[in-house]
Amino acid sequence: MVQVAVNGKAQSIRRSVRKEGQVFTVGLGSDVKTGEPVTVSYTYRVLVQQHGHVLHLDLAQPTKDFRAELWYGDCGIRYMNVLDYLSAPRQPRYTQHPASDPSPSVEVAYEGWTFPKGGVAFVWVLEREMQTVTSRQK
Repeated sequence: MVQVAVNGKAQSIRRSVRKEGQVFTVGLGSDVKTGEPVTVSYTYRVLVQQHGHVLHLDLAQPTKDFRAELWYGDCGIRYMNVLDYLSAPRQPRYTQHPASDPSPSVEVAYEGWTFPKGGVAFVWVLEREMQTVTSRQK
């Protein structure tokens, strides 16, 4: 967990490690009143297996105004694909800057409510894998 904000205000993060995994705790801040809706945004880094080629983000509860953005510059990715399985009445909005862009990224956003058990998967192909395929075809 790199950053957490509540209603746009950065909050401190407390991390504790247990045998089963990690727990991150964040307070809502003193400005939040009981029963008042809040917006929570967070950024985290994750290491994925190099041969895994997929990153899954699952929504376990109803989520309003979902947004996921993945930057993949300087890591050897040739092409990034996004698979959404968001449970919602409309299609999400996609924004993509290709690997050839100075700051390659892909974003999936959905304005409004999504249902639980939905999510997004990012799937990619590495540059060196494309070179291997090209070499085999010769």
